[in-house]
Amino acid sequence: MSSARLLLQRLRQSRATFGVPAEELKHQALLDLAACRRLSGRHLIAYHEDLLFIVAFPGSLSVRDAAAAELARMARRWHALGAAAREAASNSGIAGTVTCPSLAWPVAQALANENIDIDWHELEDAEAFDMLVGGLVSAAERDAYDSGEYSTRAWIGLAKRSGERDAAWLIREGTAARRKSMIASAWDSAQVPLRWNLGDSRRSITHARLAACKPMLRSGFRRLTAAAADHVLRPLESIRRLRGREAAEAIDLARSALAARAREVHAMNYPNLQETYEADLGEGVKLVLIGVPLAHRLTLEANYGYLLTSNGVPIGYGGVSPLYRQANTGINIFDPFRGSEAAFLWVQTLRVFRTLFAVRRFVINGYQFGADNSEAIASGAYWFYYRLGFRPSVAENVTLAAEEAERLQRRPKERTQATVLRRLARGDLHLDLADFSPREFFEETLLARVGAAVARRIAALGSRSHHDGERALVHSAQKALRVRASRWSADERRGFARLAPYAALLELESWPTDERRILGDWLRLKGASAERDFAVAATGQRSFFAGLRAVARQEEKRGGG
Repeated sequence: MSSARLLLQRLRQSRATFGVPAEELKHQALLDLAACRRLSGRHLIAYHEDLLFIVAFPGSLSVRDAAAAELARMARRWHALGAAAREAASNSGIAGTVTCPSLAWPVAQALANENIDIDWHELEDAEAFDMLVGGLVSAAERDAYDSGEYSTRAWIGLAKRSGERDAAWLIREGTAARRKSMIASAWDSAQVPLRWNLGDSRRSITHARLAACKPMLRSGFRRLTAAAADHVLRPLESIRRLRGREAAEAIDLARSALAARAREVHAMNYPNLQETYEADLGEGVKLVLIGVPLAHRLTLEANYGYLLTSNGVPIGYGGVSPLYRQANTGINIFDPFRGSEAAFLWVQTLRVFRTLFAVRRFVINGYQFGADNSEAIASGAYWFYYRLGFRPSVAENVTLAAEEAERLQRRPKERTQATVLRRLARGDLHLDLADFSPREFFEETLLARVGAAVARRIAALGSRSHHDGERALVHSAQKALRVRASRWSADERRGFARLAPYAALLELESWPTDERRILGDWLRLKGASAERDFAVAATGQRSFFAGLRAVARQEEKRGGG
């Protein structure tokens, strides 16, 4: 075993321990590793993980500073190893390596000044890409572009400035185009393959972090002292709305943390600067929750993304979609931070969602713990949720999970077979709080049948077009609810119009006047600048969701179309 391997092993074993002896051991290991002139790519990845862990969860300022100094050297270390080693570490997000993300248009614009170019060898949909570039060609250039004499790549080479990267030209011209919405749609459709040489970019996971005025030092990791469901019920007071520069910086960090790792979340792609929250989870850990503007919202569900940071370092991310009295969610802890306090922070995260949205059940979709997700199968993610009180939604898995949990308790050194985990990944996992009733559950699968019922109702109207039929349903809902939309903002009218066809399926004329007024006010909230009020008020719309559930059942009897 090489001295470098011994040092790295010592650092890995001590990084999550605290106290004077542990800090001295870590500090010495860092000094010795700093003196190692050459570490292999595999060693550098492990070393980088430990450095990030120490900066996120420091036990002393001296050790934190030593780790930060080593992170500052990371790009030079990778450069010394050569291109082959950097390729082997692709998509790690580490400074000095390469990442190959597929960026949504707004994120591509935000990263336009990075060393990013088109990865021509990975271009899969040449036709969609040609349409994207064709949308940027002027009338005077059209004959030449369409002639077939130039490939799309050659055309960009002809049109761009001297020394300009192909991707930089494409983003610059797309940003300047008159039909911006069409360019954004064409970019996303083309799924432009990119190659990002991170170099020493501040957006690499090595450097991307918020400046912490004074790092919060650790003496240990927190553990739950009560059942997860009971902990979640306690309101969290330390939540505030971020505004202006603070919101922009938090969103930028979230985008960097995901893009460098070739990952994405819808809310980070299309964030709402007017709805960004920060929750203080204690010990230097914070959660940033990001909403989306009206144009990118879901219909009945609300939609948010979140980023977890510790002492400013991104340590995990996920999303949450409140719907009536439940919320679909999940968590992804970045690899360097496994073995910290993930379970505690996950429950704290659920506590934030309960505080903000008043939901009563949390739903984890199968993908999060293994459905078509080999990474989740390999990590045994199912048991992370199960140990915290989440239980299967599929009846046949209730017994299977209980038997397997009992077996693992008897034989803690064994692991669950992948075939068993795949069976358990059929269906969802639920965590029910004390105030939840199964009668309140509104399954996501019902949304498809409700949508089919809307289409059936529009067809029955015999309107000149589907659009005209939809407008007729909106007008019908307005009349039944006696709303005066002329007094609302344009976004409020649009928000109402999105949901009004659902309301038009119900027997609204039989509803009490007060219930109709409350429903009209709630539908209007879909278009508010912040979606939280809509999500919270949804928990009181019992008659509305009961009505939609009945519509869905009726549609199912008809065969769904």
